[in-house]
Amino acid sequence: MILTVTPLAQFCMMLIWALMFNLKMVSNTSFLFSYALMIGGSVLAGMILCIVYAAVCDRYIRTARRYTYFEILPKAAVFSEYKGSYSLFGEKTVLRRLCVIPLKNYDRAYLDERKKHLILLGEIRIYHGESRALGYHVKDGFPVFDKWWYNEAEKSYKTVGVLRLPMDFERPGRIAAAMDKAKRDYEKIPPKKEYVFKEADIVRKRRELKRLAEAAKYWYDRY
Repeated sequence: MILTVTPLAQFCMMLIWALMFNLKMVSNTSFLFSYALMIGGSVLAGMILCIVYAAVCDRYIRTARRYTYFEILPKAAVFSEYKGSYSLFGEKTVLRRLCVIPLKNYDRAYLDERKKHLILLGEIRIYHGESRALGYHVKDGFPVFDKWWYNEAEKSYKTVGVLRLPMDFERPGRIAAAMDKAKRDYEKIPPKKEYVFKEADIVRKRRELKRLAEAAKYWYDRY
């Protein structure tokens, strides 16, 4: 918009100033009409360009907001960021970055000096890829990817200790407070009890009877 609309506005202002300063000296109506036509054409071209740019930006913003979000789960937090798209053979593919922050390894969050960016500290897993491939579902409060290799292969992600959220979120302080609360709630979750198998008395008695029978058979065969 700066590279295209601004020169049109400057050209239009130059025409208006020239017309104002030389209005008494100009007596040809065709000359006045040509000046007015150029001014009107510049204004119309600028309006059309602004409408086109607004439509393109609105479409981009809608797409970015659809794939850019921050989700807090009972045992982890997920940050998704839109990273562009491309079309191949008429099919559009969306790229994004997905960050998984397990609350088990989450330390804390704080705002930067300008209080606009949120910085998260902890063990953070970062995935890059197509949006469809990075689809996940929540199981036991933790995100589980639909593609198995993202869950099992360690090379499918990289681990960082610091994550800086972009300025897409208007109030990052609320995210920091929600993360601290989620961390406290996670620490209150009781640990799972390990199941210890205990043999029933009837199973032990059957094994003892079988052992006695085998011992008696061995004794008769021997003697």
